[in-house]
Amino acid sequence: MKLSTKSRYALEGMLYLAVFGSEKLLSIKELSAGINVSAAYMEQIFFSLKKSGLVSTVRGAKGGFILNLDEQDITVGKIIRAIEGNLVPVECVTSLSACKSKVRSSCVSRNVWVRISSAISDTADKLTLRELKNKFIAENGGEIHEDLH
Repeated sequence: MKLSTKSRYALEGMLYLAVFGSEKLLSIKELSAGINVSAAYMEQIFFSLKKSGLVSTVRGAKGGFILNLDEQDITVGKIIRAIEGNLVPVECVTSLSACKSKVRSSCVSRNVWVRISSAISDTADKLTLRELKNKFIAENGGEIHEDLH
């Protein structure tokens, strides 16, 4: 399974928002500059995150994005699903009818994909934005510099 760059930038953008957006709302311009991606691309990403309920926007001169849930309630899995739709490596994991194999009725490899999918989901759903934020801050000696890379 290969995740899109949108998932990577969504995770980095959410981490940036958690670290640097606790004191003020962050605009798309600030978010995109913070993780070094175009504002148009970041806008697409944050539109999906907003649609999924992970972030909210406040309009106005001092407006911007804010986390819509507590950092502990936002997992890597939720962020990736907001962008990708799911975390399954092959479609037959969620729908056996999606399988085009001639041996579908006795497919032994599907169990492998189900187990892999479960391991990916378990890992992604256990990692919270708060954990990532705390690790980022700890690795930077408690000092926050506006640079995730």
